[in-house]
Amino acid sequence: MYAIRLELVPPSAAGRCAESAGAGPVRAALLRLPLDRARVCHARVREGADGLAAVCFLTAASLLAAEWALRAGAAALVGPDGPLAGWSVAHCEADPWFALGLWQDRAHS
Repeated sequence: MYAIRLELVPPSAAGRCAESAGAGPVRAALLRLPLDRARVCHARVREGADGLAAVCFLTAASLLAAEWALRAGAAALVGPDGPLAGWSVAHCEADPWFALGLWQDRAHS
């Protein structure tokens, strides 16, 4: 299982963030993504002032495959026909602390 960080930014209007889509519905959408040879098994989504931040845990053949699959899935979420149309993907890549097995070290730093 691979941990991939994802940050989604809402469209801005006059310098202010648009209304949030909500962490719950976005989490549900992430869990239902039809990914090529990968699957989101768990997702933790948090709302912030600048949008939504998530850590998605995926099963895939490799870390790179998990990253590419989620990147494609996130693009579909924010695409013209997606539930977050108009939003943008600010970040979608493996969390190096998780990827290297150093998550406990990070908690103590």
